[in-house]
Amino acid sequence: MISVGSMGSATLFIRCARSVAHLKSVHCLATSSIPSTSILPSPLLCFAKAVSTKAGSTNLLLRNDDESTGVTTLTLNNPKKYNVLSWEMLDTLQNQLDDISTNSSIRVLVVGATGKAFSSGHDLNEIHSHQNIEETTELFKKCSQFMISLNKLPQPVIAKVQGLATAAGCQLVASCDLAIGSSESRFGVSGINLGMFCSTPAVALSRVIQRKQAMHMLLTGELITAEKAQAYGLLNTVVPPNLLESEAVKLAEQIASKSNFGIRLGKNMFYEQLKYENLDDAYDFATERIACNLQHPDAKHGIDDFVNKKNK
Repeated sequence: MISVGSMGSATLFIRCARSVAHLKSVHCLATSSIPSTSILPSPLLCFAKAVSTKAGSTNLLLRNDDESTGVTTLTLNNPKKYNVLSWEMLDTLQNQLDDISTNSSIRVLVVGATGKAFSSGHDLNEIHSHQNIEETTELFKKCSQFMISLNKLPQPVIAKVQGLATAAGCQLVASCDLAIGSSESRFGVSGINLGMFCSTPAVALSRVIQRKQAMHMLLTGELITAEKAQAYGLLNTVVPPNLLESEAVKLAEQIASKSNFGIRLGKNMFYEQLKYENLDDAYDFATERIACNLQHPDAKHGIDDFVNKKNK
């Protein structure tokens, strides 16, 4: 491990550029292609569209791009089937994440749903009709890849939970960076009630709440309230149903107003540093990232403005 203090400025610059290659900042941090805080379209531009799916099917997913704020919303739109994470829904969601990940003008992603359920998880009818182990394995690999993509997405992801979130639906909430829920929302990993331990949801759940709380949910299959989900750490905030939309928008726009470069670097840094078991290594990694961050115009301008204002 090479500490920042032992590196020359040129070496640090090169390592800094490499460390944020996922941000597609290319060539030089001082001329990064990622828009700074001030670069946003001036007119109010907001585009809503139904995401195309297979011929003859309903629009399982809705997408809204607000170019005035940089906030994009994906809305699960299969309320009659409780927004199940079917093969088609997972493919559609993955395609949208792949597109969003390459768009530097999108600053924050919000994931919501229509109807009474946020998502009830996998489509059990679909699972019942594909019972061989090869097809089952492929389905859960597809779902796992989607959850991993949420974590690796450069933009912060906010879950906006209006109703029931169970099994892989609860996993989806746990896989988002932040989550805001209606006081009417409920959460559970209830596969055990059908003889199936929620193994893949357990991966996400055990990484955001305490182990004994996670095990209690997984072993009993019980639903928990929004208030308990917040106490456990699954939700950041609980609000009345009529305030869910406005509070989610407020949170998304607050984050979107910050340095795009800093937010993207910070999200990646946060999850990467958790992988280090040794505290010294984690601090070495974090030191390298913050030194890199300070070379970007957003940080330079922010510090200049603060210092100049303080000295007036």
